[in-house]
Amino acid sequence: MEKGKNPMLTEHDHIDRSKIKILLCDINAESCQEVLALLCKCSYQVAAVWSAIEVFDTLNSQGPCADIILATVELLMANEANILRYIMRKKELRHIPVIILTTRDQVSVTVKGLRLGAADYLVKPLLEDELSNLWMHSLKFQGLFIS
Repeated sequence: MEKGKNPMLTEHDHIDRSKIKILLCDINAESCQEVLALLCKCSYQVAAVWSAIEVFDTLNSQGPCADIILATVELLMANEANILRYIMRKKELRHIPVIILTTRDQVSVTVKGLRLGAADYLVKPLLEDELSNLWMHSLKFQGLFIS
């Protein structure tokens, strides 16, 4: 890769969402399938996991390859926010933006997640338009945001 070049950007600085890898973490299978379908419709590469054990296993095996981690507040903040704290402490993972999937009634725990290092949050139910712009978080974290 050429220095200063980002593989997610095409020749004319358009984002190629098919090159962006998202790790989707949701304990609710039905919700996970809905979000997965929307992400795929937006052309992202998505790996989905449904439990804390799967999250840790995936982070340890493929985590550094992810461009964005999209996780439900219940999973991310369970057990004293173990998963989020793990991501923020691990050198190979902390560069990956973590986006919290939340509901309107989970404000306080979502704010705690943001204080612990999550990059942003999205409120369910999600819309395709919201997800189509997830790629921006990856570029912001890399310092390559294009305005």
